[in-house]
Amino acid sequence: MTNIYKKLSSINRFKAKIFWKIFAKRVSEDDLVKDLQSNNLLKPGDIVMVHSSLSSIGNVIGGPEAVCRAFQRVLTETGTLLMPSYHQPEPILKMIKKGVLVDLRTAKSSMGKLTETFRTLPGVKRSSHPFSSVCAWGQYSNEMTSNHSRSPYICGSGSPFFELIERSGKYMGIGIDIRVVALYHVLEETWSEFPKEVHYPERFRVRYIDALGELIERELIILDPDVAKTRIDQEIEGEWIREWLTNYMRSQGILHEFRLGQSMSWIVDAKSFYDRLRFLALKGITIYTTKKEFEGIGGLTI
Repeated sequence: MTNIYKKLSSINRFKAKIFWKIFAKRVSEDDLVKDLQSNNLLKPGDIVMVHSSLSSIGNVIGGPEAVCRAFQRVLTETGTLLMPSYHQPEPILKMIKKGVLVDLRTAKSSMGKLTETFRTLPGVKRSSHPFSSVCAWGQYSNEMTSNHSRSPYICGSGSPFFELIERSGKYMGIGIDIRVVALYHVLEETWSEFPKEVHYPERFRVRYIDALGELIERELIILDPDVAKTRIDQEIEGEWIREWLTNYMRSQGILHEFRLGQSMSWIVDAKSFYDRLRFLALKGITIYTTKKEFEGIGGLTI
């Protein structure tokens, strides 16, 4: 019976893919360039980190390569483009405990086809972290990625996420909501007054090969999955705070929405977003706050 369900599921995915290719609106590279340049959204020299759902853009002529080229054309070589090349930490840590070496020269991104295509492009560099690496292209690609192993934290000082704030970069979501913003964790890992302990108490000793072929041995501090049960990225428990925070950031003029191809997308200034998160944390509101806790502190008027 299980095999039958798997076969039916495979057939349905195949049909959906064919349907999408036939009926999804075709989007050209030039269309994407115009969308990214509209309202001075991006300009040459900008630094931007992109989280994406490739299929949400439409049937892109030229596929993910065309999307990458569109960003490169808009930013030019004076700008810097970053994309995550993450993996889930649990299986990676299990591999490491068994003595298997993660090799960042060849390890594929699990963040979608666009990020994997970007990882393999000429001139793209990858930061040193066994399961939360970031890839970068452009003027500051080396500076944005070369210090990720300096801190045991995922988003600590020296990480690409920290550097995005320090260098006044931008954060963009294409066809996805704000659950993906890693700037949340920069606040937790660089600000000593963050009101909640969110990290796993145990430190993990790891060995892996970085993108330059160097054998790295270091300690990691990771987020506690038990604490994360009410976090903004949880499908049900985090739904209310995703909606509230989106509306709040929009009302503050920090979050700006736009359309990329067929995708409803958004962009924020990383420093402004981070500063507002810190302001909210001082009020007792974080990405871990439950609706009941929010109501208990009197909430916050938008």
